[in-house]
Amino acid sequence: MDLDGVFDNSGSLQSPSYGDLHREFKSALTYRPESALVDDLPRGDGHTVLVIPGLLTTDAFTFDLRRFLGDCGYKVEGWHMGFNLGPTPGALTGLRKRLERLARLEGGPVSVIGVSMGGILARHLAHEHPDLVRKLATVVSPVRFPTASNLEPLIRVLSPFYSKDVSPRDYARPLRMPVMAVYTKDDGLIAWETCQGADDHAHHVEVEGGHVTICRNPQVHRALAEWLAA
Repeated sequence: MDLDGVFDNSGSLQSPSYGDLHREFKSALTYRPESALVDDLPRGDGHTVLVIPGLLTTDAFTFDLRRFLGDCGYKVEGWHMGFNLGPTPGALTGLRKRLERLARLEGGPVSVIGVSMGGILARHLAHEHPDLVRKLATVVSPVRFPTASNLEPLIRVLSPFYSKDVSPRDYARPLRMPVMAVYTKDDGLIAWETCQGADDHAHHVEVEGGHVTICRNPQVHRALAEWLAA
């Protein structure tokens, strides 16, 4: 994959520091908030929601989020492909097949939520198969490029394995389905400014809290539950 223009080299964007990265992983051990109250939220209509995890994580990373949305009345599915290494040819093919299967079972389009790198993959799905995506939400995902991240060295190591047929910059193209973008100014991995929706009609939600604990965050749970039911 060509990463030219994906990462900011001008200095105009402030990348989170490695101190911020340390804070993120410390919070992963200590952040245990009380869950949002399901009874205070609109009941879901039962449609299928596909949740895609972040870079180097599995469906276990999104477990708290998926369980909460399931309690709200949705059929919530993980991606079922182990660790997310990014937009590899295998990941893109597997996601397409997963989306097509869930849409067949649903009898129509499904909603897709992507967390961090999962949001980039979610936008790829939505661009390639707009008829199969009912709503799209990205959560702390860089969707406007160039971005800045202290994970840039890791992405550059992994990029030779990524599909050469896609470019993250193309994912910023407008989508026609309802779009939501969740971001936090406390993000210790990605420049938060680039996690705001690239679509003019996107619904933006700012929450408090770190990046790696975002799937436990009750503010995120509440925002997604309300948006899915709207």
